[in-house]
Amino acid sequence: MDDAESQNPLPATPNAPRSGLALLLKLWGLRAVPPAAGPSTALLICLALFSLLLWLTIDWLAALPDPQFLAAGAPLLAWYALAILSMAVLLRWRSKPRPAFEAALLLSLGLVPIPMLLAAVAAPYLNPLLLLAAGIAVLVYSYLYIARSLHAFTGERQRVAAIAGLAFLVGFVWITDALEVIPDVWAAPEVEESVAANDAHADAESLMFEQSARIDQALAAVHADASPAPKGFFLGFAGVGDQRVFAQEIGLASRVLSERYGMDGRTLSLINDERDLERAPLASVSGLRYALRGLAARMNVDRDVLFLAISSHGAREAIAVANSDLPLDDLTDDDLAAALRESNIKWRVIVISACYAGGFIDALKDPRTIVIAAAAADRTSFGCSNDSDLTYFGEAFYRDALPEARTLRDAFDRAKAAIALRERRERVDASRPQAYFGSELEAKLAAMKDHPP
Repeated sequence: MDDAESQNPLPATPNAPRSGLALLLKLWGLRAVPPAAGPSTALLICLALFSLLLWLTIDWLAALPDPQFLAAGAPLLAWYALAILSMAVLLRWRSKPRPAFEAALLLSLGLVPIPMLLAAVAAPYLNPLLLLAAGIAVLVYSYLYIARSLHAFTGERQRVAAIAGLAFLVGFVWITDALEVIPDVWAAPEVEESVAANDAHADAESLMFEQSARIDQALAAVHADASPAPKGFFLGFAGVGDQRVFAQEIGLASRVLSERYGMDGRTLSLINDERDLERAPLASVSGLRYALRGLAARMNVDRDVLFLAISSHGAREAIAVANSDLPLDDLTDDDLAAALRESNIKWRVIVISACYAGGFIDALKDPRTIVIAAAAADRTSFGCSNDSDLTYFGEAFYRDALPEARTLRDAFDRAKAAIALRERRERVDASRPQAYFGSELEAKLAAMKDHPP
């Protein structure tokens, strides 16, 4: 068949659907359709507008109760338009005989709503196993839809073209997910939260001056253990005081890790919490150094293991440290590495729940160290607000995964999967938690007496 013939639509049979819409409904229903003529331009335009309106509606509903138009997301729609055109070109190229381009374009446009509804509507309510089953069902449906549609427009079975179209669909979904090309044109406004200042204004100079005495008082309750078995010691650091979520997360981390590794009576937390400046030593870079030296004096630094949990806001350069109007410096990776080095504590498990926390891994990793970070070096994490009891990472790692996990690595893998699912459900940029597991420390923790709940 020459190219001129290939571009002519197949003549419609007497039993073919009388309208393009009726044809499309039959194809969506996977019903057998007699050879049909190509669609009208008006139908193609209407179907394209329907797909666009469907996405805008889904996106708007996800941004309730106060959706704000986000113009920056609109250009990403071009990625999906290019994919639809490319699918049409591929299906026409691999079909023998070839359908008219308008017919291939109708087929490609008609494939859009089902995967879109699965990704945006069904996925948030399915567990990973059901989501996998739903994805397989959509792939089977897509193959049947492509094959029956091409048969309707060419009068011939088109298995090769249908398989090629299915492969294109899978590849497009994978690349889109990897690149996170999500055309969000509606977004919930960021809530700027504030905390009322304390009625009694703290004297910043005297408050900071007394912190070493507070740490000494807390350390007095931490006793050395002369037994030969390695012991765990916990140090918590809640960096920002105007949101209670960080202090609450460090409290949970202290409890869960202490129960698991038998650290009762060997814990110390530095807490920034504007609700109460007196209940615990304040978190600061100098306080962290002082606390590490104090714990090291009570540890066998060649044998015992430090569990350091940090929860705060983060930037690309540092972890935020702030409390009321106190003059506090942020914590950089060099600050933390230097403080640990000065303490001479050799075995360290460091868990950092903050945006961009992955940027700390390179400065801290060695065979005797485990570093777990809530987000990659170029990613934000979520849940840092007064509306939350814990961050997304705190919920997934400390609350849900760690109590039941066999190892820290198992807990991290579970938490990472749960966070990824939640972020896809809420259609936010993935935080991509990171971890480094020093081989010597992993072996040591496996040998330590574990205390599961």
